[in-house]
Amino acid sequence: MKAKIGHIEIEGGPDEIALLIRSLGNIKILQSVEDSEPELETESTITDDGQFVSTKVAKRALKRRRLSAAQRALLGELRDNFPEWTSALRLQKVTKYNPNQLGGLLGAIGKRVAGTDGYVPGSGFLDWVWDSAENCYLYRLPSSVYEAVAQFEL
Repeated sequence: MKAKIGHIEIEGGPDEIALLIRSLGNIKILQSVEDSEPELETESTITDDGQFVSTKVAKRALKRRRLSAAQRALLGELRDNFPEWTSALRLQKVTKYNPNQLGGLLGAIGKRVAGTDGYVPGSGFLDWVWDSAENCYLYRLPSSVYEAVAQFEL
């Protein structure tokens, strides 16, 4: 497998490449103006606010592998409630998962997104916040991800 970070191409297994990208974190690869090549196509891989993945990356993440029934249920519930928040308790009910299983499901979605071409480390797929009144997390889709999920048949 090959991957491109800036203008550097690397080769290795998916786990090796993911490990390298995670280890780089927010390190910026600097390059002089003389060395830079003009880009033929500009592609936004992160939303303007710098916090969430772009619609294009979200679509790639949804299409690259078949979604499980629980992933479909979770994304469908978040889509139906957009732009409102959905409690983890509600997502547990919809997916028929306990809290630990729901955490694993969310982790699987994160791993899917992080392994998608164009993903920018540190950008999110879901928006979440702690709700002390309900004593659980609340989740929602950012608008860029909502656009992708709305176009995807769940």
